[in-house]
Amino acid sequence: MNNIVVFYNKGSDHQYQIEWEKELNKTYKNFKLVSIDHKEAVEATVALLWKPPIEKIKKLKKISSIISLGQGVDHIINYPDFPKHIDVYRIVDSYMAKSMSHWVILSILHYIRDFEGYRNQQKEKIYKAREIIDFQSLSIAIYGTGEIGTVVAEDLCRLGFNVNGWSRAKKNNKFFRSFHGIQGFLDLNKNSDIHISLLPLTKETDGIFNKTFFSNVKKNSCFINAGRGDQVIEEDLLWACRENKVKIAILDVYRNEPLPIDHPFWENSKIIIWPHVSAETNHKTAAAQVAKAIKLIHQKKIPKNKINLDLGY
Repeated sequence: MNNIVVFYNKGSDHQYQIEWEKELNKTYKNFKLVSIDHKEAVEATVALLWKPPIEKIKKLKKISSIISLGQGVDHIINYPDFPKHIDVYRIVDSYMAKSMSHWVILSILHYIRDFEGYRNQQKEKIYKAREIIDFQSLSIAIYGTGEIGTVVAEDLCRLGFNVNGWSRAKKNNKFFRSFHGIQGFLDLNKNSDIHISLLPLTKETDGIFNKTFFSNVKKNSCFINAGRGDQVIEEDLLWACRENKVKIAILDVYRNEPLPIDHPFWENSKIIIWPHVSAETNHKTAAAQVAKAIKLIHQKKIPKNKINLDLGY
């Protein structure tokens, strides 16, 4: 049996591969982990990848399965010439979901408790209470209620927030009201105070947050994006900030990463920039499910969390 497994994680060093292998071996040991440029990589049938160049994927002639080292898979499947015969799987990790939930809660509190206002007062040595937004009066829209989005929505509901979720297809949840389809999207677009994107990047969601969307939001809304940068038309978000449609935008993802040093987001006082850290993969919690997936693939079985290449998730 071919037990070679390829590893590639953009921006990481070899030590990160060693740490992954150590954790994987706690669950499954019958494989050899090699870097994508290793001479034995061409023999591999399974690859663990994060943001691999397409030319490196194409060199892996025997690859039949790719496991994304994260929740998203657009960095793999959105190449126009991605080989369609390859099965793609993603990580669904409870640690990652809770990390995202913490980040979203922090972002919402940043808005409703006016962190920026108090920070500016501190600079001026002003000791004065600022107006508090009644959180129970706010309507929160979460666009994308998959595994992570559902955890975030339910956690917010437990904190007393009024939460609505949106997805492509109809879903039912005892904690929050679920909207779906075009009309559901438009309803939340117009009637929500806080807009949170946790959507995957697909053909349908590319550019979904555009001038039409921002024109329809309430004045002084809050926009939070931890989905994908390509979902936002950046010049339209800047327009929304100028027109006071958006009071604050808290962003963790961008069309180009790292965010270029000359990008106008840096100088905009209404935009808070995070460097794509809202829900990073923790190899210590994710390795067990990845190892089980490798084992099942070696056994000619299908693991959980297989991607529908037509839908993009």
